[in-house]
Amino acid sequence: MTDAEFVQHILAMPAESRTVEFKRLGISRNEAVDRTLQSIVAMANTDGGVIILGVDDPEKSRAKGLDRVFGIEENTEGYDELGRNLRKIAPPIANLWPPVTIHVKEKNCRIALLSIPKVSDHFRTIESRVWIRLERGNKCLSPSEIVHFAYIKGFQRADIELVDVDFDLLKTPFFDAWRRKRGFADDDHRAILHKTGLARNDENGRPKPTRAAVLLFAEYPNDLMDSKCAIRLFEYAGRSETVRGETINLLGTPTNIHGPVIKQIADAQSCVLNLLKAGLRVPSGFVTQYRIPERALREAITNAVIHRDYGSKRDIEIRLFEDRVEVESPGLLPFNITPSNIGHERALGYRNDLLVKHLREFPDPPNLDQNEGVRIMRQQMKDAHLYPPVFQTYPRLQDSVRVILWNESSPTEWEKVHHLLTKQKYVVNAEVRGILGIADSVRVSKLLSQWVGQGLLTKIVPRPGAKRNVRYRLPDTQDLPLFSFSRTK
Repeated sequence: MTDAEFVQHILAMPAESRTVEFKRLGISRNEAVDRTLQSIVAMANTDGGVIILGVDDPEKSRAKGLDRVFGIEENTEGYDELGRNLRKIAPPIANLWPPVTIHVKEKNCRIALLSIPKVSDHFRTIESRVWIRLERGNKCLSPSEIVHFAYIKGFQRADIELVDVDFDLLKTPFFDAWRRKRGFADDDHRAILHKTGLARNDENGRPKPTRAAVLLFAEYPNDLMDSKCAIRLFEYAGRSETVRGETINLLGTPTNIHGPVIKQIADAQSCVLNLLKAGLRVPSGFVTQYRIPERALREAITNAVIHRDYGSKRDIEIRLFEDRVEVESPGLLPFNITPSNIGHERALGYRNDLLVKHLREFPDPPNLDQNEGVRIMRQQMKDAHLYPPVFQTYPRLQDSVRVILWNESSPTEWEKVHHLLTKQKYVVNAEVRGILGIADSVRVSKLLSQWVGQGLLTKIVPRPGAKRNVRYRLPDTQDLPLFSFSRTK
């Protein structure tokens, strides 16, 4: 892609997003620097992103095309001051400056592309304040929110925390199966737990097990700790949760699944698969037949259990509807994983590293620890000619990750639109009509709205009421894939 083509790609973006911000430097120097520093910290603390310096926001500017380009030359003092003030970010973010610059020949100026990685260790602050990114704009966290976000983002690991649980409650058949698989001849469970990092002394020198040990071996971990660690299964009549008076459209009483994590995974998988094989009786009297592949469901449940936030006072929830299965687990995507790279890039670590490394030491472990789960789900759904799995998280969900497996065949229309969106970032109604050969814009609009409602597409409206400018994109793609773009001019 040439510089000119890249500039046109930038100018074609209809709006800012969680991962892209336009920043014209023509405002007062201090204001430009302060706002940009806030956005850098907010993006780093969320999913990373790109700040485009020297280009006006398409939603705020009346200008079009190249007229939105003002370049960093509009305020070189502010540009240089921004570079100097990056040292205020604590801890520092490596390799932020200088940004990539691109010469815009038609305007005889340069724009700068400041690429911000998602941090994976702990929050970055500016003037002792923690910012996170909203869908558009930033938010400063309160002290209590900082603690909460530290857990759900994986900065604070709950699995290594010591808990006040009697060691004898961990000497169970699950411990014995794990011990034999590891080859420990000695059955002194306290000594073994200390040797393997599953127990240690607290600040007063008292030996205590870790939360991971309780989750792995205790028969009733949910009853022994202050956080929740069970799975709840809900069946609904119809395609959505509805409330009439004091009644929710649940089919029967929710199922609660307890026990150590390896048993939870097996029991939840067995329970859900048995329900799906039997089918769900819908209000019309018919029985829904589920076509969701068994392996895809197993992977969704396994991932939810091993990657959830175990410091949360929330359970995993599995919801069965007439047209889909949802698996929602507490905690946001940790480390380098974002909605756009999940299943494509390997995670730099695990939120529950201690738990995962010992879970794979059981006989017939539920996970291979090879980053295989999401890739398998996608392939299984594709082979079954169903819609791809949908992953929903922040900011749509404030502190959880939801996986949706649709029990609906992906029509030829979707495959054509999806293929087009893998080549270009955005489509409008007219383009979809063209590739589908449908002249009726209302019909296509309903189709697009259906896919938006299913989470398969994201709808972008640049300005209120500007219906002709409505665009659509895949929700799991980056607006501007700049992290590998390293040329400087």
